[in-house]
Amino acid sequence: MSRESVVEKLGERHEGVDFFYTTCHNNGCWDATCLIKCSVKDGKIVAIEPDDSVNPGVAREDDNEDAVQTGMLQARACPMGHAWRQELYSENRLLYPMKRVGGKGSGKGHFERISWDEALDTIADKMKQMAEENPDNPWLYYCYYVAFESSDFPFASYMPGTITGWGDHSTSGSAAAEDFHLGVRLTDCLIKGTSDAFPGFEAPDLLNSKLVVLWGFDPMVSWFGHVPYYMKLAQERGCKFILIDPVYNVSAEALGAQWIPIRPGTDTAFGLAVAYVLYTEDLYDHEYVAQWVEPEGFEEWRRYIVGEVDGVAHTPEWAEPLTGIPAETIEAFARYYASMKPVHLQQMYGVSKRNLGDYAAAVAMLLQAMTGNLSIPGGCEGGGANLVTQPRLFAPVPDTGQIKGDVVNPITNNNNKVTEVMHCQKLYAAGEITEDEFRRRIGCPADSPLPNLKMAIIPNNYINNQHHVSKRMQGFADMEFSWGWQYFHDQPSIEFLDIVLPSPVIQFESTDMHFFGINRFWNSPSGMMNYFLFAGKGVNPPGEVRSKDWVWMELARRLGFADKYCPKMLDVTDWRDWDEQVIERIYKPAYEKWAEDENGLLGYYEIEPPSWDEFQKLPIVRVPGEPGEWFYPFKNTVEWGRSPFKTPSGKIEFESSFVKENDLTKTRYGGQMDAYPRWQPTYQDLPANDSYYHPWTKNFPLSMVTPVSTYRQHSSNDQNPWLKGDCYEHMVRMSPADAADRGIKTGDRVLVYNQFGEVEITAYVSSKLLPGTVSIGHGEWSKFDNVRKSKLMPYGIDEAGNCNLLIGDTHLPHVVGALLTAGLVEIRKVGE
Repeated sequence: MSRESVVEKLGERHEGVDFFYTTCHNNGCWDATCLIKCSVKDGKIVAIEPDDSVNPGVAREDDNEDAVQTGMLQARACPMGHAWRQELYSENRLLYPMKRVGGKGSGKGHFERISWDEALDTIADKMKQMAEENPDNPWLYYCYYVAFESSDFPFASYMPGTITGWGDHSTSGSAAAEDFHLGVRLTDCLIKGTSDAFPGFEAPDLLNSKLVVLWGFDPMVSWFGHVPYYMKLAQERGCKFILIDPVYNVSAEALGAQWIPIRPGTDTAFGLAVAYVLYTEDLYDHEYVAQWVEPEGFEEWRRYIVGEVDGVAHTPEWAEPLTGIPAETIEAFARYYASMKPVHLQQMYGVSKRNLGDYAAAVAMLLQAMTGNLSIPGGCEGGGANLVTQPRLFAPVPDTGQIKGDVVNPITNNNNKVTEVMHCQKLYAAGEITEDEFRRRIGCPADSPLPNLKMAIIPNNYINNQHHVSKRMQGFADMEFSWGWQYFHDQPSIEFLDIVLPSPVIQFESTDMHFFGINRFWNSPSGMMNYFLFAGKGVNPPGEVRSKDWVWMELARRLGFADKYCPKMLDVTDWRDWDEQVIERIYKPAYEKWAEDENGLLGYYEIEPPSWDEFQKLPIVRVPGEPGEWFYPFKNTVEWGRSPFKTPSGKIEFESSFVKENDLTKTRYGGQMDAYPRWQPTYQDLPANDSYYHPWTKNFPLSMVTPVSTYRQHSSNDQNPWLKGDCYEHMVRMSPADAADRGIKTGDRVLVYNQFGEVEITAYVSSKLLPGTVSIGHGEWSKFDNVRKSKLMPYGIDEAGNCNLLIGDTHLPHVVGALLTAGLVEIRKVGE
């Protein structure tokens, strides 16, 4: 076949193809906004391609040095972004509403198809009933994202009774440390807008770094947007990389990083030993410390580090048997770290999202302050919310005409303690725990009513995806009424819903808003906030799938406040007209108002906005940055001569005055935390309950870590055929020494178990992790063998390998808040 004939046949395949641009918010990357270009033919998406909005027809990231320096790059989507067609057109897609008949949980009931009217009438009637029956206690859990001192429930201002959470998931392990030592609160700068102290960085600032320390961080896999690309650019231009992690990961290979293997959960000990070298060898940045650090706390932590407080000098030799890192390696790292300013030391979430992990996060921040790297070009805050930066471009703001109600729902719990709410409300009702204990265990402020959950709304796979799954499943099985949206018939969470609605994949099939008011004008990712995208509806959903926002409007009609909820759409009752009218009535006017450029920002960037019709053909607005002026942590406040640190002293507090002066058990934190990071807290005798040194290791001697994968975002895409098999096989990774001790080899089916759960999974023996450490990737859907049941596994042993079945959720006596991601386990071959 000639070249010409091949080109001709390929051309025929593209006849009649239209294009639209969107992003991957639906898979959990709600703060990523990697752009994808979708080809549509005969009403179906036939191809998904990389962004070409800067260099038309060219999918590469950049084409010259000016593009690199100004941030005019095209972000290449990850494998998940290119695999969405297999999700959209799966034979297992849920296409119509259903109700559950029989018991809840795997193997305990079944679903029957129902009409939309029956589904909506049933839901609305239940909501009315429960609101009337529960006037004094919050009764409703809306499981999109009960966080950031919000419920995100669309009807929260009209209906009393929804629980409201504080904290978040991603940064939950570092939030307390960030608050106590830096006075930085993610809620204030990201959600409320009450603070302009942004702790994040923009990706091009990595070109200013001489050294990048990846502390429990695999950016080539787990980060998003432009950051991994600029890390590779920095490496090619001479920046050095060091990885501190129990597992040798993809980023270490790609970035040529020196690997310092560390035992899981001993990061605080390592950091204390580094601080010992910095203090005793006078390697800290005196000028930075004098300007930004509160001196008394700095001295008090020095006294603890060198052994003047408790007689224990936290030397590299002290840390060696704890961490598994040779003392000379710790010393060499500390000296090299102190000499390489600016240093981008970034400790990722998994290090701190474990019992007592808040101290590891605090240590990372304090080390960055000691070395003068916390708020400078090329630096990094260390262990906190490194994703929050100041936007360069503001997108249009759509107006639905909504008239808010007067209901205010108080904060009731930490967002990672909802399972504990369900568990404790039964104990409290039975008189088995006191009100004070109930409040402490869930993070409920003293002046808030205690929740008594009766209804849950589940629009995701939450029941499968977080710590202590067995305990969560029991809570939802006991829930009086639950409903929500699901994508597939076999999603684990679907088994606990009384009414299930078929969900659109919102970035392709609807104009639905995402959580926390994220609308269809999606801003660019933190790390490069120089563009926005309008993601309209690309294709119609299959079957009876309908827009989620249409569903909320129909429920609002039944509950009697539709005229306030969304006045501009009040007369649109036919679901087939919904998305078109949303664009015409809400998004088009918002764009046209933005295009008027009332604040002069478009003129400043020399942007001439096209008409609405032209804009929809290429619905992306991007502005260049100024070379060398990229955002680094707290850049705006530092350069304005103001302190970004909202601590009582207005400085970085190595010893937190708030913690020192307040009993945290009387606050929403529920538990305790020392005023400065310590290896062994003063308020408990035992080590961290997921550490090598806890008594539980007598029965469960292996430390499990649960990293994310390139092929899963939480559990999204778990059933995608393009992202399974040869592409990704879910396994437990273990060292040759641990495997040999148990007679295990690669390919064996093994049982991984502890006091929380039992899962079967395939073993993979690898020298790329420390002995005593095992690794199971996060994101697998549970698949229960309903025949092999036990008291521990009432629905049966999980045959898929969901790591969350093996992770507990106990925080106390330590502060509550962290979403836990680690645990202690044992492994044996199946059949032995």
